Amino acid sequence: MHKTLLSRQRHNERGQTILLVAISLVSLLGMAALAIDIVTLYAARSEIQRAADAAALAGAKAIADSGFTTLPTTDPNYSNAQALALLMATNSINAVTLATPPINLVAGMQPLEPLPPSVDWSHQGNPRITVTLERSNLPTFFSKIWGTSAAKVTATATAEAYNPANSATITPIAPLSVKPWLVANADPTGTALTFVDTTSPNWVVDSGVIGKSFDLVVDCSHPGPNKCHPAHNPGLVPGATSPQVEYVPAVVTTPNTQNVCPACAGASDYEQSIECADAATSYQVLSCGGGAAQAQWDDDINPGRTPGNNATSLGGQCLIHASSEGSAGQDTLTELNPMFSAPYQIKQKSGNLVTTSSSIVTIPIIDNNPLIPGGGAVTVVGFLQAFINQVDPSPVVATEPPEGSINITVLNIAGCSSSNNGASPVVGASGTSPVPVRLITSP
Repeated sequence: MHKTLLSRQRHNERGQTILLVAISLVSLLGMAALAIDIVTLYAARSEIQRAADAAALAGAKAIADSGFTTLPTTDPNYSNAQALALLMATNSINAVTLATPPINLVAGMQPLEPLPPSVDWSHQGNPRITVTLERSNLPTFFSKIWGTSAAKVTATATAEAYNPANSATITPIAPLSVKPWLVANADPTGTALTFVDTTSPNWVVDSGVIGKSFDLVVDCSHPGPNKCHPAHNPGLVPGATSPQVEYVPAVVTTPNTQNVCPACAGASDYEQSIECADAATSYQVLSCGGGAAQAQWDDDINPGRTPGNNATSLGGQCLIHASSEGSAGQDTLTELNPMFSAPYQIKQKSGNLVTTSSSIVTIPIIDNNPLIPGGGAVTVVGFLQAFINQVDPSPVVATEPPEGSINITVLNIAGCSSSNNGASPVVGASGTSPVPVRLITSP
């Protein structure tokens, strides 16, 4: 009797395990489906954050390139320069977001949608730009059962352009890929006596030189086969009828094996320092400011004046992708006259407009103390951010710059005060700009 009852109860319980398994599978599949949607949105969020970081850095670089960071608030061009810097930043942000490929989850995904950037101008010389991106209509595959058909993700990034110019106490800067031309602190454009006024408490820079063009002429009166003999302390070129300022060659060490060099790179360390992008400092310009000597010059370096075999000329042509001296296929810069009237544009030989160029270089400015005969230490008081227009061809008249001189347009100046606060130098991004840009929010 008892056995019969147990048998009947077990018979009634048949199929319960299958039912429990089915219910569990539905729950497990639901959680797995939800996890897939969450991972999809998380991947989209990561991608858009990287795009926001790139856009913020591009915007900060555009502000630095505009020359705005050099201007004091009392400059009459300040408001125009501010508007120009914001316009250049917005254009750069749009270019980055349009170039960023969509996350290919499904066909027809909406492109990145940049919101208008906001800029904090209150930090003089160090504007901070905040970029917010969003991507809407992201598909969800399984959460639709809860009535959700699409989702939206956003990301925000803030970047800073740091220029110590006109500041009393500064954190030093340490740009890389600095070109080996130690330029005298003598403004040849007539707007001021010097690029950086080291007699003022804040080492105020001459903002009037931004947008001006002049020639860099090597201060070598009688260069021998292996030497450069300066005629006097570098400064303005005596008797020049066009704006010209002298430089002496910087000591360069053997270039780093990780440096990025074009196929046209020459054999000498000096020439390669012009042509290549440094992965590490190739000579002793490590920081700017504090009154200490940061660079060396040596008359054993011969930048050359021999027609057709000029180390500066050959290096400059290689750097800017010119086929010869003069106008020879290199990138060109639109003239701004007056400055801050419109955003400048860089045009390739093909006519395409680009946002950056290998023709943009960083050049150290040294103080006007007499040079030690034979070479020695010099003090860097600032940097020029310049666009190389051309390597000058042979002069037609004697007062024109010598063959192989470098014609530049100044885009910005980074000056340094004598009061280094001892903080680690700011490099930021690739480190190649005298006005470094860096993210100041966590990615």
